[in-house]
Amino acid sequence: METIVDLLQGSCSLFADKPALREKIDDVWQDLRYGELWRDVGRIAAGLQARGFTAGDRAALLAPASPRWVAAYLGILRAGGVAVPVDKELKAAELRHILSDSEASVLFTAEPWLEPVLELREELPRLKTVVLLETAPAPGTVEAAAATVERLFDDWHGLVESQQLPSTQTQAVERRFVELHRQLLALQQPGRKRRRLQEMRSHLAALRRTFRRGGELVSLAEFSDGAEAPVASRRPEDTAVILYTSGTTGRAKGAMLSHRNIVANIRATVRHFELDQNMTTLSFLPINHVFEQVVGVLLPLSLGGTVAFAESLKKVGENLQEVQPNFFLAVPALYRVFYERICKGLDDKPLARWLSRFPLTRKLVAAPIRRKLGGHTAFISGGAALDPEISRGLWRFGIPIYQGYGITETSPVIAAEAPGRTRPGTVGCCLDGVEVRIDRPNEAGEGEILVRGANVMQGYYNNPDATAEVLRDGWYHSGDLGRFDEEGFLHICGRVKNLIVTPNGKNVYPEEVEEELRKSPYIAEIMVYGHRVGPAAEEVYAIIFPDHEALDAHFRDQGREHWGQVEVEELLRQEILRHGKGLADYKRVKRFTLREDEFPKTTTRKIKRYVVEADVATENGGG
Repeated sequence: METIVDLLQGSCSLFADKPALREKIDDVWQDLRYGELWRDVGRIAAGLQARGFTAGDRAALLAPASPRWVAAYLGILRAGGVAVPVDKELKAAELRHILSDSEASVLFTAEPWLEPVLELREELPRLKTVVLLETAPAPGTVEAAAATVERLFDDWHGLVESQQLPSTQTQAVERRFVELHRQLLALQQPGRKRRRLQEMRSHLAALRRTFRRGGELVSLAEFSDGAEAPVASRRPEDTAVILYTSGTTGRAKGAMLSHRNIVANIRATVRHFELDQNMTTLSFLPINHVFEQVVGVLLPLSLGGTVAFAESLKKVGENLQEVQPNFFLAVPALYRVFYERICKGLDDKPLARWLSRFPLTRKLVAAPIRRKLGGHTAFISGGAALDPEISRGLWRFGIPIYQGYGITETSPVIAAEAPGRTRPGTVGCCLDGVEVRIDRPNEAGEGEILVRGANVMQGYYNNPDATAEVLRDGWYHSGDLGRFDEEGFLHICGRVKNLIVTPNGKNVYPEEVEEELRKSPYIAEIMVYGHRVGPAAEEVYAIIFPDHEALDAHFRDQGREHWGQVEVEELLRQEILRHGKGLADYKRVKRFTLREDEFPKTTTRKIKRYVVEADVATENGGG
């Protein structure tokens, strides 16, 4: 089996002149071809090796998705290192933990994250170099001139500090710097943003100068200005990536994925979806997450496909029409937005709504809807459960959507629906080479999902105890509950740790109850949990964060000017009864409370149950 670098080197050689990566700059899509990507990867690898980086060393990435992020990631691997992608939404304490635990010696980051990184620098003795993943301005442009003035200003302040020059001697020069820079900023293209020189007198600016002088802070252009490095010798079983799980149950652990793990999953996913070099994707999910990183970026690049980076979440719809990808990854929340917008559009057009009721005329309505979503795009849903009604609703309009199931620790894909093999409410069938076993199934065939195969991680970095908890006899214990139906489709039921056992000994999966109750327009977020009523028994309780806009509209439609918590609770009680009718009696919510704000969540938008449950336990006096 090959390494990730072998796969990408093959693509870059075979498709040298084909666009590999695309990003929009100044309203124009700019292409980076495969040959150019491999050149950039080689130069970054050389920059790493020039700074003493050797095989097995760790380098972290803390920045938004971009061609530079991908080049840095692959450069780390080409130099024989281990990439540590970091969530850019993390707070300082979590960032410190990951950079310290992974023992990263190099960090690739971007301007918005520089301040917290430099603030933590003294607490990270192993971190030797910080590289800014900024696009170098083209020579001879206004931006290049402004960048030169900024470097001169930095050098000037370094001189002032080292010589301890009094402000009476420096103010006139600084005023001229500021005025020149202001004039250059006024000439730059709209939408371009640079720091004003006044901002460069800050504490951050002082930190920047200190680390720049020591060679610890460099731009990507400075870091990768040499010749290309040869490909370091690595084996498929060597660690390629350490991915820190965001975790709904506590502090993040670093899952070690080898080259073999990732390459095996790429190849199995390619076969499952029958993909080839014509694959085009629009990437918008966080690139530090394994789903986007492996399936959304590495997989298409391994085939010779093209990856375009969305400008932002707000512009995903616009970018879909521009790029017209044939493969698109997203989470269920986005597909819910798509479906609700389609329904609202039909509600506003009585004729279209009437035509959509009949299969023969529905095609007339569906065609323009599909064009707005890219034309011939296959949509893949992962990261959380997709509501079967949304899946069926999109299929009715000819929008193909496939639900998949994967975990960071399995590199990631375990099972997925695929063309010709769909069943809404399931996550499809297992990939070739991925073995799944249901452990200790109950009378309904439901039990913990265990996974074995070449895609299963090596273990958690620096954490043998956590590794031993989940890896036993070659099987990864997922903590997820599931079952297979008679045709081999995998159904996900919930989490082992979330399971509620009622006084009658019945099992209730909170996720199933939440899925039903979320259908109420007045419930924005809900967490169902077990409230202990005995030594080994619980009742089904819920905490709800209401949709305040929907509540306001409801009460206004009733002609009411004033309402309070009593009225809201009564409305939600009726909603819980109405949407819970399809559940067995023992699964229905017995009591609920309201939250004033959103639930704390991971960056994959999953509720941090351990935080909420700890708050509930405190409020109830520890139980």
